[in-house]
This record gives sequence, structure tokens and C-alpha cells, in this order.
Amino acid sequence: MAKSARHVTGKAPSSLDAHDRKKSKKKSSSMCVGSMFKSAVKRISREVSPDNNIMLTSNSIQVLCGISYDFVDTVADLAGELARKVGKQTVGSDDIISAFEILLKGELRKLAIREVHNALSKSQAKSRGK
Repeated sequence: MAKSARHVTGKAPSSLDAHDRKKSKKKSSSMCVGSMFKSAVKRISREVSPDNNIMLTSNSIQVLCGISYDFVDTVADLAGELARKVGKQTVGSDDIISAFEILLKGELRKLAIREVHNALSKSQAKSRGK
């Protein structure tokens, strides 16, 4: 009997190529990391309904955290791609604003860009004060 030329690793062959494996790992980790927006979701729900008319269950908070995480991840990926296409190694505020302009439409776009500008001006004023 001739020995097989294949190297046996003891693992089942994977049907996913390397690119698909990276994507599947990314999706599974987003479910664990999605709870990082929990305090922000609770704070916003208190701001929207100060007299506590709106109660959020833990499942609804998890869903909102997942949506927030996915949106931030999408904006970051798009801003990174824009910076890479220009030849920069760092993502700047203009890349983030451009990502918002590409992803959002209408009034939500205007609001998001206004909030980014407000955050930038606060950050710059804080750094000048030091």
C-alpha cells in the first residue's frame, strides 16, 4: 500500500476560504461586543422619555446595541476605505464625515454631520485649553 501524499492534521476540511472565515469571525464577535453601547442606549431612552413612559426590555436593549455596533462598524470600515484610497494611513475627520454623507440620506445626514462638527469643535476647544 502506498502512503497518501496528503498531510493529515486531524481536522475536518473547511469549506470556507480565508476571506469567508474572517467575515464569519467578525460577525460572531460583534454579538459579544455589541453590549458596549448599553449605557448609551439607556441614557438616550431616559432623554427621550424623562417620565419613564418607555420601558426597554433587555432583549430590546441588546437589539439596539447590536444596531449601534453595526452602524459604527460600517462607518469605520467605509472611512478606512476612503482614507486608503486617498493614500493615507490614518482616518481623519473628513473621512468620517464623507462616510456619513455616503451612508445616510436626508435629514438624518444633516443631523449626523452637524453632530460630528459639534464634537470636533468641542474636542479642538478642549485641546486648545490645555
